[in-house]
Amino acid sequence: MKGATSIQERLWELRKDKGLNLEELSKLTGISKSALGNYEKEDYKEINHGNLILLADFYGVSLDYLFCRAENRAEINTPLRELHLSDEMVALLKSGRINNRLLCELATHKDFIKFLA
Repeated sequence: MKGATSIQERLWELRKDKGLNLEELSKLTGISKSALGNYEKEDYKEINHGNLILLADFYGVSLDYLFCRAENRAEINTPLRELHLSDEMVALLKSGRINNRLLCELATHKDFIKFLA
């Protein structure tokens, strides 16, 4: 899901990640195939709010994720206490002094432990 910059792109990628075509998604959600196809068109701007909520729930993502306001799909609204971050780390992440996306890519890289050595 890296690189999606619009609701339309996110909807398309989520559908493809589930391995669904528009007809299958329509049957599973009750949203018409034509509406779903339109929602994925880059120039289409009139997406029904109720359908956005339904699709977010269907895919198990937040509306912030669909709106490209958040990058995380699986961990929706994880409380900070679960992340065990110090106040200093939270302040650093919020400051904009470091590239948070790059930090995430480094930390989740298969060779991360080697990077630390």
